[in-house]
Amino acid sequence: MTTEQIKGYDDSFIVEGKMALPYSYFAGRVGSKFITTIRDRKKIMGVKCPTCNTVYLPPRQVCDVDFTDIRDAWVELESTGTVTNFTVVRYDDKHLPRKAPFVLALIQLEGAGTPFMHILEECKIEDVKIGMRVEAVFAKETTNTILDIDHFRPAAEKASIHEINKQRKQWVPSDEPATEKRRGGKPDMSQPVIITAALTGAATMRNQNPSVPYKPEEFAEEAYKCWKAGAAMVHVHAREDGGMATHDHARIKETYDAIKAKCPDLLVCLSSAVGMGKTAEQRISQIVYIKPDMASLNTNTMNFGIVDRKTGKIFIDYVFENTFGMLQDFGRAMEENGVKPEIECYDMGGLDNTIMIGKQGIFSDPMNFNFVWGVAGGQQFRTEAFVAMMNALPPKANFTTCGVGTDQYPCIMQSCLLGGHMRVGLEDNIRMPNGALAKGSYEQVEVAVNIANCLGRPVATTDEARLIIGIKKR
Repeated sequence: MTTEQIKGYDDSFIVEGKMALPYSYFAGRVGSKFITTIRDRKKIMGVKCPTCNTVYLPPRQVCDVDFTDIRDAWVELESTGTVTNFTVVRYDDKHLPRKAPFVLALIQLEGAGTPFMHILEECKIEDVKIGMRVEAVFAKETTNTILDIDHFRPAAEKASIHEINKQRKQWVPSDEPATEKRRGGKPDMSQPVIITAALTGAATMRNQNPSVPYKPEEFAEEAYKCWKAGAAMVHVHAREDGGMATHDHARIKETYDAIKAKCPDLLVCLSSAVGMGKTAEQRISQIVYIKPDMASLNTNTMNFGIVDRKTGKIFIDYVFENTFGMLQDFGRAMEENGVKPEIECYDMGGLDNTIMIGKQGIFSDPMNFNFVWGVAGGQQFRTEAFVAMMNALPPKANFTTCGVGTDQYPCIMQSCLLGGHMRVGLEDNIRMPNGALAKGSYEQVEVAVNIANCLGRPVATTDEARLIIGIKKR
């Protein structure tokens, strides 16, 4: 419609020029708290969905996945993260926050499930890469906008656990004489803590977490990442290309050899459980054939299923067979072939079974026990049960622990606190402590390293792990 077609246009009073329309934008209840927390506390907050565990940044009122109201589910995030994508702005505009050229990057903070966009500075444009670690730089003067985070910059490189270990005195065993009874009281926090990463298990699949390795080269790459992060050992259930657990000797050896080729010093513990439906011969023959550094040894026949703990609904119902004869024969075969048994106990009964059968003189010292928590059919993690099992161990024995799902982090922290060791990995838990999917078992190793650092325990090198466990170099 033209001005000539507008009725009464000729009677209108026309003033030519520009009119300023100042206004204030209200970011809403959630957005305002996000901005003011950055401004007043120099903290970056997200919101976490209690249903799907997604952590949103920037925060929002409703979860995109399941429409849960999350406006009050605040969580504090780290100010460091990773560049997931970026672009270079090469034109100038008065509304842009910087003069061209500058980098706008999608940054996913540690603990967040979604990235957000911000300015990346203090580095050359050509040095910006997807995957680079960055940290927030907060503004000295407030703007009451997202620019109270002035920009991000490349994060300072942290000393790796291997660099830290090179700078400290290496641990050697004590010359104290052995005692008949296990010594109680204060644990020896000077002994390095061995961190093991269980890479897959027999049941964790890529539809649960896309980072689960299947192929030998994928196992090798993940094992190397775990070693770099601080693991001295990896626990392995080899897989077929399609993801099914396998007892095939050639495939298991190919996986084992790929790990050793990529990371020669890393200890490898193979599973003698393998997966559901395997015979006793299929389970132990691959251990004897490959002769790994260590192998798991299960201690009692038990229910071993998948059950919805909220409703009690049974999805998989299976009896995991581990007779006295298998405990005896598997243990003897391992010891005779130079493979150190990792004795897996799902309750006190498994520990008692081992001590009873061990009276035959099957096991060499030190014996190495793994307390397993949270399996549907075993016991859930309880602090008092942990202490009871620890106190029932033979005098020279070592202990580590692992927990399924939400039992994982509490149990490894208690083990480290009591002088034991820690196992993490996607076999046991596919998530990080904040509920986000782990990018790999190596991320959980990083958590275990942080626990050790907080408790003042050095992280064991592979050589120290050999000394503690009793594994000789070949």
